[in-house]
Amino acid sequence: MKLILFDLDDTLFDFATTFDVVLKKLFAAHPVISRYDADAFFETFQHYSNELYYLYEQRISTVEVYRNRRLIEALAAFQYTMTEEEASDFNQNYIREYVRSLQPDPAVQMLLNRLKERYQLGIITNGPHDMQEGKLERLGLMELFPSEQVWISNVVGLAKPDPQIYQLALDHFQVQAEETMFVGDSWEADVAGPIRVGMQAVWVNKYGKAPQTDVKPHAIISNIHELIDLL
Repeated sequence: MKLILFDLDDTLFDFATTFDVVLKKLFAAHPVISRYDADAFFETFQHYSNELYYLYEQRISTVEVYRNRRLIEALAAFQYTMTEEEASDFNQNYIREYVRSLQPDPAVQMLLNRLKERYQLGIITNGPHDMQEGKLERLGLMELFPSEQVWISNVVGLAKPDPQIYQLALDHFQVQAEETMFVGDSWEADVAGPIRVGMQAVWVNKYGKAPQTDVKPHAIISNIHELIDLL
């Protein structure tokens, strides 16, 4: 094994929890959204967030349009008409507050530094460049993963599990797929996709989900810190 590639969200840090905390805080402080039942509004927002994600994932709209649309649709379900400008202001504030809320995890940094002694390391992540780059900086990962070793779907114009995005990393590091391990939490993007191009995969399955297909990862772990024992 010469190269280890990582997903970012819910692999190198806990995205889901921090996402929920920051959004709920901003919803509670918003002059309109705070009028509604907090749990009911958050559930509605999550519904539209998931339902409309295809717009961004399939590049039908920009990430900014997607973010605005999910908020506008959620508020429409509560009979409030939010303008694009209002939605944009909220989302810009959300990005600032979300990135600001992140803190480096010394244990993760120690793990990565140990791995770096033996392997080349890279990140392939789906997501918008503004948030992904901000996360890397706030989490103290930019020294471990310089920009040329990070592939963000919104920047390169490809998204996991497209085989070409994995190939970008293989070409950069000049290694073969069979010399590479991919570590991440998404079954399709971080396990099935890498295996299809010939890599090994380690599934970070902290919620105990069932595999979605019959491909077999090299290992299944519940958190990133178990990785060192596998290697």
